[in-house]
Amino acid sequence: MTRIPIERSPLSEAQRRKRRRLALLSILVAVGVGVTLVTYALLQPGPPLRILSVAVSPERPVSGETVTVVATVQGGTLLMPVSASITFATFFGDGGSGGGSMAHIGDNRYQRTLGPFANGTEIWFVVSAATGSEGPVISPEMTLDVGAVVRNGSSGIAIAQVTRIPANPDPLDTVVVTAEITSNSTMLQVSFSYMAFYRNGQGGGGGTMLQDPSGNWTTGRMLMPEIMPRFPGTVFFYRIAAIDDTRNTATSAVYNYTLR
Repeated sequence: MTRIPIERSPLSEAQRRKRRRLALLSILVAVGVGVTLVTYALLQPGPPLRILSVAVSPERPVSGETVTVVATVQGGTLLMPVSASITFATFFGDGGSGGGSMAHIGDNRYQRTLGPFANGTEIWFVVSAATGSEGPVISPEMTLDVGAVVRNGSSGIAIAQVTRIPANPDPLDTVVVTAEITSNSTMLQVSFSYMAFYRNGQGGGGGTMLQDPSGNWTTGRMLMPEIMPRFPGTVFFYRIAAIDDTRNTATSAVYNYTLR
């Protein structure tokens, strides 16, 4: 059988242009679909922002040891990732405050190392997390003793009748905290620490409380608006700690308020 070759007529210039346009259109459609799918995926909301757990190691640190805090946080998206921070204050053996960003170490975990601290120090800390659209969310507050902290000693030191004026402050108010502190010892050192949490950050501070003419202890005008940014919705935590010359200690409950 003899095969007869089929001659194909060459494409005209108009046909070639049409084919090029169709190929270009196919590419543009494919790119558009890809961009749409990627954009859709990026804009999907993540799970609700939550701090799932906070772990501390070692659980019973001694003088000179550092403390590692690891928080597991749910939430965030590729466009609005989670940022986690820790804020802490120390009492008795060491006194002060600090904190900052926690490093992401994978699997929704964030880590920060604190210390070392002196023997007899109590560490009070809170983890917070936020995204560009959510937060801050705040973990339950935690305390950790470094070495031996004396509590419930024979001096009977106690903190009571903690009051705050004004009760519902706004960003321009100066908040004054007063407490009644008793001890069989005549030598007392009383300190006040606070933490503040807002969308784009956190901070803390405090200082020594002074005794007023009535015998109560007060922050006076310690909490001035200039200390740190004040925004409506900022959440403040605060507590009082006292130590006497027998090294016996007492701490108040943790109080909080939100700027209206």
